[in-house]
Amino acid sequence: MKKDPWSRRKNLYSSSVPKVVKKPKIKWRVWPILWMALKKTCMLIGASVLLLVILTTWMVSSVVDDMNMNVELPEQMVLYMDLDGALGDLPVDSGFADSFSNNIKTMKTFTDAIENAKNDPRVEGIYAHLTQGHYAVAHIEELRAAIKSFRKSGKFAYIYAPSYDTGLGGYYLAASFDEIWIQPMGNLMITGLSAEMPFLRDVLDKIGIEPQFFQRKEYKSAYESLTNSEMSEANRRAMQALITDIYDVLSKDIAQDRDVTVAAFKSFVDRGMLLADEALDIGLVDKVDYADKLVEQISMRVTGEPKSETLTYINFDKYMNKITVRDNAITDALLTKEKASDIPRVALIYAVGAIVDTDGSSASVRAGVMGGGVAAADKISGALLRAAYDEDIDAVVLRVDSPGGSPVASETILRAVEIVQEEGKTITVSMGPMAASGGYWISASADEIFVLPTTITGSIGVLGGKVSAQKLWENLGVNWERINEGKNAAMFSMNTPFSKSEAARMNLMLDHIYDSFIARVAKGRNMSIKQVDKIARGRVWVGTSAVKIGIADQFGGLNEALDYAAVQAGGTDRHDVDVVILPKPLTPIEKFVQLLEGQVAAGKIMGIQATILREFQPVISEFMIMQNSQNSVYAPIKIK
Repeated sequence: MKKDPWSRRKNLYSSSVPKVVKKPKIKWRVWPILWMALKKTCMLIGASVLLLVILTTWMVSSVVDDMNMNVELPEQMVLYMDLDGALGDLPVDSGFADSFSNNIKTMKTFTDAIENAKNDPRVEGIYAHLTQGHYAVAHIEELRAAIKSFRKSGKFAYIYAPSYDTGLGGYYLAASFDEIWIQPMGNLMITGLSAEMPFLRDVLDKIGIEPQFFQRKEYKSAYESLTNSEMSEANRRAMQALITDIYDVLSKDIAQDRDVTVAAFKSFVDRGMLLADEALDIGLVDKVDYADKLVEQISMRVTGEPKSETLTYINFDKYMNKITVRDNAITDALLTKEKASDIPRVALIYAVGAIVDTDGSSASVRAGVMGGGVAAADKISGALLRAAYDEDIDAVVLRVDSPGGSPVASETILRAVEIVQEEGKTITVSMGPMAASGGYWISASADEIFVLPTTITGSIGVLGGKVSAQKLWENLGVNWERINEGKNAAMFSMNTPFSKSEAARMNLMLDHIYDSFIARVAKGRNMSIKQVDKIARGRVWVGTSAVKIGIADQFGGLNEALDYAAVQAGGTDRHDVDVVILPKPLTPIEKFVQLLEGQVAAGKIMGIQATILREFQPVISEFMIMQNSQNSVYAPIKIK
């Protein structure tokens, strides 16, 4: 007989008495806990020791640098200048350690040191070595002006390179020196100017990516590489004019330097590459020989002996550092006197890099994609407002080197510029290699705009949009489902193209930005809306054309802009006013403290260390060279 299955089941109407379950005794695993605690403690101690070692090494290095700064320069010297391209409006950091160094090498400190050397009786001349670095063409113009001014004192300036392989830009810089030396096996590469742009539309169509970008107006062509299969006629016309204008400036200046006709020089450029002897025969170089022979010539000129052991070469960067620190000390001393308020003061503020709202991490990432660093509106506008309301500041110079960025961030800076003017102070803009789009937006209302002949500016326009990967997903068999609240909730989704209503809102925004842009330019430049629209339309201009069409006032670099501002402040030129950089550059110790404060993962220990460092900062700073900062430079066209 089959056993009733229900007999094995539990009672349907009542629960059985639960069994008493004994809780296991807690076993304290003492040694594993102690071992874990010991490991974490050792990690924290190790991290602290490592930071202290870094800080100690850094402090010792700074003390050594400070001691070197106190070493007197010789009574007779030649300055050795390494032209490696690492020079911009702000210090160029090449690594992590450089971010906390006493780096004060900028375009301003570099050219100021050349000017000082011109009047320094101890300096006999300059020996420059050109290496593989690239400078922005507008920066080369400022360097050339400084070298030519130095030569007017009667002192020599020689330049040497085994081979001039840095293109027309490198030779443009070399042409400003007294003599150009090249090694017998070297070549002179002056292949002219060239700009190449890839057009990816056909490739994107094949993989199912649809670019959707709207522009105001026809010359605003930044996204043409994505939207077009070839260059538009408007873009080609603007780029050709840009290249031609820059080429004409370089050709004219070099022809004058080398005492040849412009036509003759352009015929030399058409050859592209010249052997050393060919360059010598046509007068583009002065000597074909080795570096040791140039050293002998310099020694003979200075001491009367070709191999003198008494002649001292001083690294130009060290000379620059010493001069900069000395000048800062003199300025500080003057400002501590009772009549310090009688010294006119000019604030120098830098807007270098892509214009964003803030220099926070997300902004840094966005700007990193664009290249050229960050021009943070919160810091720049803050510096402008400080200058506006500071009774000791008499005038402001805004140095701009930016390809543009956020219209909102640009408007923030522009409003601060207007407040400076409302407070009765003039604001002068000095444009570097580029002041385009947002870079021009923040400049438009300035009282005076200085531009270099090869500065790229204008680009008064706007664009925006997105790419749609809908076809790509379909080809891959990926199906995206969407749930919306709001008709245009998925407006910026990359999974679908713009709908009609989304595209309409996008175009409305771009129209508003463009109309606002030209209105601000019209107001700032005293032009009509119609006049501005005619020269705007997203087109870029070089400095020579910018002055002609009225979007810039006169030619000159940063020094000329400072001279102009000094007059507005009540002085005669930049030499008898106090130039104050705002915001005040961080000292290395402040940078280090800032780093510690930003390390959230390190918790309270880092915070305590940061507090300690801040307390000791006045003492530590005695052993450091104070920075007089001024960064990366956006070079839109590389000279080849």
